Amino acid sequence: MNGILFAFLGTLFTFFITTCGALGVFCIRKEIGGGLQRGFLGFAGGVMIAASIWSLLLPGITQAEENEQIGWLVVTGGFLLGVFLLILSDSSVRKWYVKQENKPVTLRKSTMMLVMAVTVHNIPEGMAVGLAFALAAQSVEDAALLSGAIALTLGIAIQNFPEGTAVALPLMNEGMSRKKAFLVASMTAIVEPIFGVIAATFVSFFKICIPVFLAFAAGTMIYVVVEELIPQAHMTDGENEGKEGTLGFIVGFLIMMILDVALG
Repeated sequence: MNGILFAFLGTLFTFFITTCGALGVFCIRKEIGGGLQRGFLGFAGGVMIAASIWSLLLPGITQAEENEQIGWLVVTGGFLLGVFLLILSDSSVRKWYVKQENKPVTLRKSTMMLVMAVTVHNIPEGMAVGLAFALAAQSVEDAALLSGAIALTLGIAIQNFPEGTAVALPLMNEGMSRKKAFLVASMTAIVEPIFGVIAATFVSFFKICIPVFLAFAAGTMIYVVVEELIPQAHMTDGENEGKEGTLGFIVGFLIMMILDVALG
């Protein structure tokens, strides 16, 4: 069994499912109302928070303990690194917007940060699939390892579907063409086959580091949700409006939680 080849095929499948989720941009009318947009932002936030907990932090702690590391310490360090990176990125984006004061800017900062965070989040997922197939290739006689790698791939793939939608729709609402929004949302997952193959190639090194990468991705995602998505999801001029963001968050959180727990 060629672990690198199977890692590539598995992560290519998860990338394909993200692409399928991004196709949702072709099912929505061109102009999205304010309430619907707030709902989509809340939905994206709910998906990202649930994914951070069940797909990243809890598996990171478990993996660290299996590596005989101090789980809470490793995950805390990785999480803070992710937050620090996003603070630096946030500051850089703000400075860039100031320089573009007299020029048309295509995307809001919140959407740029969303795309960045989801892309970072997909890196450890790709690595996890790559490692699973690499370990299965090293112990061909253990059928449980291969079935576990396949189950992990299916679980991550199904989770990727709502993420593709959650990225594509805000992009379209900010003026991108459907095709371009679809392409950008799809490309947030291209890192999965890239890092899946890298992890499968250097399995011994990345097996030790995967808890840090998982927590790192969780830190970036939670920062974006708290700093950008939740405030944007509740921006409204009317006193009786604004629940769409909250309801969208709840729906996104529950969908991703169910997928994570049922397929975890």
